[in-house]
Amino acid sequence: MEFRHLSYFQAIVAAGSVSGAAKELGMSQPPLSATITKLENELGVKLLKRTSQGVEPTAAGLHLLERGQRLIAEREQLTHTLSLMGKGKVGELRLGVEPMVINEIIADALAEITLDTPQVRIRMVDLEPEEVLTRLKKGELDLACVPFSRAQFAVTALNGLTLLPVVSIPLKIAVPSSRAKEHHPLDHGWGRWILPRKLRSFTGMPEIVKERLKDDETFEVLEVSTPQSAMPLVSAGVGVAPTTQRIAAQWKGVAALDAPAWLPPMQATLIWRSGIEMTPTMRRFVDTIKQIGAVRKGALGPPSRGGATNLITLG
Repeated sequence: MEFRHLSYFQAIVAAGSVSGAAKELGMSQPPLSATITKLENELGVKLLKRTSQGVEPTAAGLHLLERGQRLIAEREQLTHTLSLMGKGKVGELRLGVEPMVINEIIADALAEITLDTPQVRIRMVDLEPEEVLTRLKKGELDLACVPFSRAQFAVTALNGLTLLPVVSIPLKIAVPSSRAKEHHPLDHGWGRWILPRKLRSFTGMPEIVKERLKDDETFEVLEVSTPQSAMPLVSAGVGVAPTTQRIAAQWKGVAALDAPAWLPPMQATLIWRSGIEMTPTMRRFVDTIKQIGAVRKGALGPPSRGGATNLITLG
């Protein structure tokens, strides 16, 4: 029994005659009659009985009509769902992110995806970068995003991963508003810097700041878990910290000053396991992130020489 046979049978019952159904279906009567006869022979039961006004379903026909309608509806729903899955509009995405990139690009990407594809279920966890890598390599995450370029990854951390640089994020120096007009030649004299602690799998701003300011007699470090953790401390006047414009803007009592030239921008990078088959939902998320990154680059002007976005597969 084929689904088209069920559709033909439904049409005959609805029309009350084979001839009426044939007209509705745009086919001649003999092939339609032959199809129903074949279906009855296959099932071993009469489905239609003739009346003075046409045909009507037998008890078996009524049962087939009821069940057949459900089957056809389920088939249509299944076809629709699979089509949406193929377009990345239905499915699940397990996403791991370092908190800083949520503010800078992930929030915008999720807003666009959930608006355009509300049936996609996204399970996101914000974690320290090393935990993000650990869960990704264990297969507990589909995609990850961290604020580090390839050059900042430890060699051992790169094995088995594919990296996609997405967008460069300029840094600012967050200072208490009361100190916003201070001038410090060579960037010495700020005193306490609030920095994220050093990571085994990445190098970044803590190493750069410590190396640059090692000769500053006022320099001292207060370590925190993430750059966001520094903001309430800056607001309270405890010290200064590298941050971004978006993060600093969320805090009262914090001013965002231009970062010194020696403190390079962050690089938001998407990561996934090399060799896996990407689902349509994963591809859709990657494409959305790339589009947002391209718009951001356009807003910031042309990329610097050698700054093109390239897919990097390692391990």
